[in-house]
Amino acid sequence: MDIKTLLKDNFLQYSSYVIKDRAIASVIDGFKPVQRRIIHSLFEMNDGNFHKVANVVGNTMKYHPHGDTSIYEALVNMANKDLFIEKQGNFGNLLTGDPASASRYIECRLTPLAFEVLYSKEITSYEPSYDGRNDEPLIFPAKIPVILVQGSEGIAVGMAAKILPHNFNEILSAVKSELLGESYELYPDFPTGGIVDVNEYADGNGKVLVRARIEPTDDNKAILIKELPFGETTESLIASIERAIRKNYIKVSSINDFTTENVEIELTLPRGVYASEVIEKLYHYTNCQVSISVNLLLLSDRYPVIYTVTDIIKFHAEHLQKILKMELELERNKILEKIFSKTLEQMFIEKKIYKILETISKESDVVNIVLSEILKYKDSFLYRDIVLDDIENLLKIPIRKISMFDIDKNNKDIRNLSKELKSVESNIKSIRGFSINFIDTLLEKYSKVYRRKTEISLIKSKNVKEIATKNMKVYLNLKAGFVGTSLIDGEFIGNASYYDKILIFKKNSYVLKNIEDKTFIDKNNVNVLVYDINNSKDQVFSIIYLNKADNFYYVKRFKIDKFITDKIYEFLNDGDEFIDFALNPEFVEFSTSKDIVRMISIDDFMIKSRISVGKRISSSIIKKVKFK
Repeated sequence: MDIKTLLKDNFLQYSSYVIKDRAIASVIDGFKPVQRRIIHSLFEMNDGNFHKVANVVGNTMKYHPHGDTSIYEALVNMANKDLFIEKQGNFGNLLTGDPASASRYIECRLTPLAFEVLYSKEITSYEPSYDGRNDEPLIFPAKIPVILVQGSEGIAVGMAAKILPHNFNEILSAVKSELLGESYELYPDFPTGGIVDVNEYADGNGKVLVRARIEPTDDNKAILIKELPFGETTESLIASIERAIRKNYIKVSSINDFTTENVEIELTLPRGVYASEVIEKLYHYTNCQVSISVNLLLLSDRYPVIYTVTDIIKFHAEHLQKILKMELELERNKILEKIFSKTLEQMFIEKKIYKILETISKESDVVNIVLSEILKYKDSFLYRDIVLDDIENLLKIPIRKISMFDIDKNNKDIRNLSKELKSVESNIKSIRGFSINFIDTLLEKYSKVYRRKTEISLIKSKNVKEIATKNMKVYLNLKAGFVGTSLIDGEFIGNASYYDKILIFKKNSYVLKNIEDKTFIDKNNVNVLVYDINNSKDQVFSIIYLNKADNFYYVKRFKIDKFITDKIYEFLNDGDEFIDFALNPEFVEFSTSKDIVRMISIDDFMIKSRISVGKRISSSIIKKVKFK
């Protein structure tokens, strides 16, 4: 085998393994293999008491071949979701990012919810573990869409999954609505709270905009961050705020983190700084606002498939009915078996078949003779054929039990079992209604535990250029031919933000440049000014020039809406003579060679493009111009 074929085959095997057995969760139970093995170990170890996490990790290593660290981290992560694992001890802090204690110091066990919606050993399929010594579940018969409840994230070869957590109650309500044929909407809900804009969620395959919950204090001298965006901790959030402060994007005097069980980050503001302005800048310049792209990629029959949230709800509505029906059928068979056993036992005692044993001399004939006697009454009580084990069980009945046997009590037990059987069979026939009742029971039990934490709201974001602080002072030294922020010996021409530009007017063109420490410009420029990028729509330039084509004087007005930095834009043709210009004037006053003085309102001239001719104002030579 050549090296190319070898690498190709090995890479395909590796890719398939990572996708199917490590990184991507299943659509049925919502678990990755390591998570499923942890839950299986906890089911296996369950005795009602807490177990050292170190012991759980050790037991899980019988099924998971990738080391104790990956198991420990996955267990801590699952426990902090507060769904299926109850924790005791320091499991870290989801809000601050503090790590959990070592596995020997912390304990865990399964929650009642795990037993209610995950555990059903009799209908779970098993396969040999990686070393063949043990059996592990192929998949748990989950009764709820676990993947939507806890979310998931994984990077495989050539694909990645990013699934956001949703609210437990809302998920169950959506499944119920699907069973009832009603409409529903389902959106993410995060353990850290915050505010989410789901306008582009696209049923689980778009993106969401998540914000921290920020409020000013009553005296407006400080800002409090009370909830975090999903995926952030107080440590990472404060680090992003400090970066923004260093870059002079926002002004904050001090940062104090008082977070314990609830988030409380206090930002003290300097004098003269308004909370409303700082809050808006926090959303734009820090991790107080983050955009999260989602990709609902899951395994179905061990193949990666992209689902929508609606697809998963529909799948689990059918899956729930299937699982509950299987459990009901198992329960029905158990009840039938109990009725069969009690009826057979009663017949054996009531008809005194046991006395025949006294007349049998050969042990080998016992089973056949007892069977033949019982078969005389078969039509009256038996729902299945009698097998050898049934006869063996009858022969093991103690004499004391036979002598104390209460026929009335036994008949009462059979009647009660028959009532249970009718109820189970009725539930099987109306499995949809039974499934809805199952959901209602869960909602009644857990609705107060899993309340929504994240507020759904339309986030109206301002353009970052609109809120940029004008924290740079721009100076002009026209004599030396420089403009910039470091020319303190030059003429101050204005304050500017990072997004503003330097506008340089020449006699027939203009150019916009980035604001830097020191930029060389032509000494023969007409004017140099700070171009406010936010107010570009309100900035109208008025030009008076002599058109050499007809020797008339014209006024034209234009805006600079779009531009490319450092590109020269001409507004006069070759040969035209520039007279004067102004920014946002109201009137223009000029005198001609005939000593005629005129004042014209600028609003009389339409705003057109920079290459337009404009409107004629004089055929006589203009001696003096003054914009007002």
